[in-house]
Amino acid sequence: MALRLSLPYRKSQVNSFAIFYPLAKSAYCFSSLHSDCHDAGVSAPFVARHYRTGELISVSVEAGRYAAIAPYTGRDDPARFPTIAPGLVDLQVNGFAGSDFNRAEGLTPEAWERACRALLGDGCTAFLATVITHSAAETEALLALLAARIAEAPFNCIGIHLEGPFLNPDAGTRGAHDPNRMIPADEALFIRWQAVAGGHIRRITLAPEIAPEASLPFIRARVAEGVRISIGHSAAMGETLREAVAAGASCWTHLGNAVPRQVDKFENVILHALAEDRLAVSLIPDGQHIPPHAFRALARALGPRLHLTTDAMAGAGIPMETRPPTATLGYQTVELDKKGRAVLPGSGRLAGSTLIPFPAPFVASAISGLSRAECWDAFSLQPASWIGNSHGLEVGNSADFVLFTSLPHSTNPQLEGISQDDFQLHGESFKERTSHSTLWITKQ
Repeated sequence: MALRLSLPYRKSQVNSFAIFYPLAKSAYCFSSLHSDCHDAGVSAPFVARHYRTGELISVSVEAGRYAAIAPYTGRDDPARFPTIAPGLVDLQVNGFAGSDFNRAEGLTPEAWERACRALLGDGCTAFLATVITHSAAETEALLALLAARIAEAPFNCIGIHLEGPFLNPDAGTRGAHDPNRMIPADEALFIRWQAVAGGHIRRITLAPEIAPEASLPFIRARVAEGVRISIGHSAAMGETLREAVAAGASCWTHLGNAVPRQVDKFENVILHALAEDRLAVSLIPDGQHIPPHAFRALARALGPRLHLTTDAMAGAGIPMETRPPTATLGYQTVELDKKGRAVLPGSGRLAGSTLIPFPAPFVASAISGLSRAECWDAFSLQPASWIGNSHGLEVGNSADFVLFTSLPHSTNPQLEGISQDDFQLHGESFKERTSHSTLWITKQ
C-alpha cells in the first residue's frame, strides 16, 4: 500500500512528502513510474546519505524527476538520516509474489499488480517481465497478455525479456527450458510477436551457434530496431562468439548457469565470455546458482561489466513461513525447498530463484568482496544503462530510488550455500537486525 513518508527533520524545517512503498520497516522505495508520483508537484527538499560517498545531500523531486541534488550544509549527525540509492533494475523476472508471468491462467490484473507492487516494495523500480521457452502459440498468447497488462498498468515494468525459444537444446545448455519447444531464430515469427507485444520486447536471449545463417542477421536486425541482444543457454565460443558480438550481441545471460557440468579447462563458454570485453554479464547472487567461490572469481573478473539479476520466479517474494511447497514456471511445477531453492522435480535442475531484489547486492558484496556500492551499481546503474534507460542520482533523471537505514547481512557468507533466512526481507533474522527509529510513517 502506498505510504506517505515523513523524514525526521528539525522543527524549523518543513517535512517532505512523496509516494513511497515499504521494503521493510527500515527501507522504502520511491518510483516515478507509478502514476501517483506524477501528481506530487515539487517536493520540499529532503536529506539523505549518498550510497557511494556517505555524504549528506539535499534532494528535491518535481513531476517524478530529480529537480535538485546538492550537498547538505547543515551540521546534523549523518547517522540520523537514511541512505539513498538508485532503484534496483532487474532485467530477468519470471514472476513474483505468487504471480507467474509465464502462465496465462491466473495472470489477472490483480495478480499483475500484486507482483509489480511487491517488486517495488523490495526496491525494484524497473524490471523486465521474462517469457521463457514455450510453443509459438503459447508464446504469442503470453506476449499478448503481458502487453495488455503493461498497457493497463505498467507500474515498474519497463518491457519484456524473451528468454527462448531461440536457445540451444543440448542437455548441458537448456537449463529448465523444454528442448522440444526450442527453435532457431526466426525473423518473421519475431516480427509477429513484437507486434502482438505492442513493441514491448526490449531484450532477447538467444544461442547464436544455432543456425548462424539465421541468428546473425536476426541479431543485426533487432539491434537496428533498438532491441538488446544477450547470449545465453548457449555454447558459443571463439569465432562464433566474436561474430555474434560483432553483429550486436552485448551481454551474456546468467553466465555459469545453463552450462555443462564438465567442460574443457580452457575451451569453455565461461572463459570465452569473460575474455570478450564487449560483453556485459549477468550473474544470480543467491549462493545457489553459482557457488560462492565461483561467484567471487567471476564478479571480481567482470568489474563494471557485471550485472546482477534475481531470475525470480513466482515463489519469490513470499515469506518463508507461508511459502507453499510448489509454484509454477509456465507449464512446469517447481519445488520450493527449505533452502529457498526452486528446482524441477526429479532432475533437480534450478528453475529460476526465490531471491528478492533488495538483499541481492548485499549478498553479492558478502560473497564477492566487492564493495556494497559496486554491487548496488551492478544491480541498478549498469543494467539500466545497458537497456538504454537514464538512471542514477542526477538532476533530470527519473526519481526512482530506495531509502534505507540499515543493511541485511550474513553471519557466515563463506558457507557453501547461503540460507535465504539470512537475506529474506520478511524473515525474522532481517527484522531482528534492523533499526526502525529513523523513519516516521503515516498512512496516505
